[in-house]
Amino acid sequence: LEKLGPSSLIKQIIDDWFELIHSVAPILHRGHFLERLENGDATRDLEFCGLVVSLCAATVVSLKRRSSTQYGSITIERCLEAIKENQLLESKNNFSLEWCQTKYNLGIALGAGRGLDDPSGFRFMSEAAMGVKYLLYYELPGMSLVSQQLLKRLFWLIFSGLCSVEMFGRPCIGLLTPQDNIQALRPLDMTDRDLDLNRVSPGERWHGDTMSYVPGLNHLSNLFLLWHSSQRLPNNNISGLQEHIALVQRALDELPAELRWRGGLSRPPRSNFGTDVQVANLYITQLHIRSNLLEQLELLAKRQSDLTASQSIFSQRQSIVEDLLEILSHMPRETLEANGHSLVPKIRDIGAALLDEVRMTYGSQLANEQARTDLRRLLEKLERLDFRPEFSRSGLGSQ
Repeated sequence: LEKLGPSSLIKQIIDDWFELIHSVAPILHRGHFLERLENGDATRDLEFCGLVVSLCAATVVSLKRRSSTQYGSITIERCLEAIKENQLLESKNNFSLEWCQTKYNLGIALGAGRGLDDPSGFRFMSEAAMGVKYLLYYELPGMSLVSQQLLKRLFWLIFSGLCSVEMFGRPCIGLLTPQDNIQALRPLDMTDRDLDLNRVSPGERWHGDTMSYVPGLNHLSNLFLLWHSSQRLPNNNISGLQEHIALVQRALDELPAELRWRGGLSRPPRSNFGTDVQVANLYITQLHIRSNLLEQLELLAKRQSDLTASQSIFSQRQSIVEDLLEILSHMPRETLEANGHSLVPKIRDIGAALLDEVRMTYGSQLANEQARTDLRRLLEKLERLDFRPEFSRSGLGSQ
């Protein structure tokens, strides 16, 4: 690890992960992780060292604005070099949870840093899916409670990530099959303290010891399960797509208070920064899935000359964009950026659908003017959120 950067800087990056990102990726037990790190396991255990480096890579890419000013020479490229130089991901004959977590972190990092078409990112995420699937079906009963729950959480994060990749038109390997027992794969609603009372986080109180982020993860999984189901419909099924759009729209109606969208109102008692980050993730993901299904519906409606379906699409798209603008206007930038770079492609994708709407010739002039106004506002929000250090240093990036 000393070749990656100063220990104080690595510690800061890890602290930032657990403080800012953990709520949307609760795949590590902080007490266990920090105990191993402080005991020097990263100097003796290559697999754990790889996990630490992969966490740094994922954090650096996810928190781009912070990374550009605080993380110095620790970049995703440096992390990848450290892994390669020290052979931290050498092939092995058996799978482990840490190996899968490392592969997932690197897949996320490369997807955000190099784009969804990067072959190494595709390979890492595919290997993570492969390893998790094996462990769930062959090793789960012999695992500790902590490992079982972290593995199930990782399964649904990978599933959500693969669905997102597929929504953007990229290939991905399948993870969920008809034979899978979805309820048995669900992680339990447990805090870090619930998982292991004897290994709570050292030092000051940490939010994950007393707050469970599993409900948010399970609701996110439900959204992607609906999208996954919609893609298994028979061809040319307009009514089926309409039904799934309605289901997605209602999917967040039963959220607990701390995960509900509340506009500019103050937080309810049980909420914190982590639940705010989940709120942004849940609602923007819901809007993105609705937008994606609307695009599919629009193609079908045009092919079948279904004027009734076509007429309702414009108003639904307007509603999606207005809801998105509402979220982007009220959510602090720090909350949005703690979701990593995953929100930017979703916002951009919704904006692309609106751009197509603006280019269309039918519809009232007033409606088209509203669409142009919304598009301009959305682009302004996206420019501020889509921070790119390479342009910022030259004075071209958003401030």
